[in-house]
Parts: sequence; structure tokens; C-alpha cells
Amino acid sequence: MNAFGELTASFTGWSEIIAGRAGADRHFVLTRRGLAVAVLWFVVAMLLASAVQSAGAFPSPLQVVFGLIAELVTLGLVGLAIQQSLRRLQAAASTERLLVPVTYALAYMFAVSIPLLLIGTGLALLAVVLAAAMIARVAQVLGGLKALQALAVAGVCLLVLVIVPYALYILLSLIPTA
Repeated sequence: MNAFGELTASFTGWSEIIAGRAGADRHFVLTRRGLAVAVLWFVVAMLLASAVQSAGAFPSPLQVVFGLIAELVTLGLVGLAIQQSLRRLQAAASTERLLVPVTYALAYMFAVSIPLLLIGTGLALLAVVLAAAMIARVAQVLGGLKALQALAVAGVCLLVLVIVPYALYILLSLIPTA
């Protein structure tokens, strides 16, 4: 399957996850290669959202690279949060089983944030909350977790999604400019 096919299949997979169908995982490539393709779409969506957000005020290439690195660090920490949450909850599901669909959900979050950014930046937080709800749903449907356990995984991921970008922004602001 190609990257476009995997993206199309992810929409079908997510519609089945939202409907609560346990076999929804068949629409995702739950391997490292599948995760790499999902990360590719995440990067594409993030760059598109960044381009819309910076319309009129073009960021430097260094700012784009730092933003990309910050988002990839955030995604990596979301993966770590999922892994550790599953370990603490003693869940049988693998990290990739949840992380591949979650990465697509975060790519969707960036895509949804594009029109929200045009309306107002405060509404973009709505996309983050929606992504947390999607994480809870995938943890429940594909991870086999009970509702409260799935909410706990989503809560940890929501903390990462909200706090890490701001922490990285603060750290980068401490670096003196030329």
C-alpha cells in the first residue's frame, strides 16, 4: 500500500473506531513502517497548519525547523505516554496498536486547526480536546481498555499535547537571537 492509500484507509479506520468496531485496526498498518507513514502525514499537516498560521509573516527556515522538531518531540512524548500508560494499566495492547491511529488523529487535528486558526487562535484548542477524545476512543476500542482507563490514557496524552509545546517554546525563547 502507498502513503495515499494508508491515509485514505485511516479515515475508514477512524470511522470504525468511532463506531466502536474492534476490527478497525485492519485499516492501519500497525508496524514501524506504518508509523513512519503516519508521521509523514503528521508532518505534512503540521507544515500546512504552520503555513496558514504564518500567512503574511513568513517564518525563517530555522523557525520552521524548530517548530517541526518541537512537534516531533511532542509526538514522541505522546508515544511514550501511551507506552507507559499501557504498562501501568497492565494492558495487553502494543504501543503501535494505539500510536499509529493516534498519529493520524493528531494529523487530523492539525488539518482541522487550519480553518480554526483563520477564525481565531482560541478555537484551535478545540482541536486538541477533540484529539484527546479520539485518543480515549482508540484506547477503548483498539486497546481493550475500560472507559476510565481510556480516559486516563487520554488525560496523560492531553497533558503532553498542551504542556510540552509551551515548555519547548519557553526553552527556545531562552536561546539568544543573533
